[in-house]
Amino acid sequence: MTSDIDFNANGHPPRGRPKLRSDEGNSDAILHAAALLFTQRGYAGTTMSDVAATARMSLQTVYRLYAGKIDLFAAVVALHRRSMIALPGNFDDLPVEEALARIFLIDIDADAERERQALMEIFVSEMRQFPELRPIFMREGAERANDLLTQWLESQDQRGLLNVPDAPTTAKLLLDVVFGAASMKMSTAPEWPGGADRPLYLRRCFKLLADGLRPRQG
Repeated sequence: MTSDIDFNANGHPPRGRPKLRSDEGNSDAILHAAALLFTQRGYAGTTMSDVAATARMSLQTVYRLYAGKIDLFAAVVALHRRSMIALPGNFDDLPVEEALARIFLIDIDADAERERQALMEIFVSEMRQFPELRPIFMREGAERANDLLTQWLESQDQRGLLNVPDAPTTAKLLLDVVFGAASMKMSTAPEWPGGADRPLYLRRCFKLLADGLRPRQG
């Protein structure tokens, strides 16, 4: 995740008068500030005032865009989901296995991987402490990802590029392959499948799945 906020080494924004931003720019700044604070302090340790200060805007603006911290949490989960699965998106000109590699962002750099891993660790930890967050995480994260991937698979089936008789189950299978069916059940931080050479492992999985789903000729 990246932001137009320049945080210093202590995780605080620089002093000075902030630039005027659109609502879209303000929302982006709020989400990245919240993601940073959730990672550093946890859900309970983060206040809306903290988010406003870190995003360098008024508390009134934060509440105008997000009604409360739980709404902000939902938006941060959605932001994180977009760092894990690049849908919606246009991958129609790519071979299926390469499209899947792009959709699942398997070639991101080490810094981006550390950021999304750190936020996932917070989600896992905070959902255990605050069970009311789990339905939000599932709705904005896993369930929404499954819906988007199902839609993409259905479009590939309609175009005749894949034979996908059960797109929702196929989508869940793909998500399990990439993220691990048991990753959310671990008592510590989740570990994604693939080990040290995760991109190579996933490319091999995608090729196997794509070969199995391609329409049979004749």
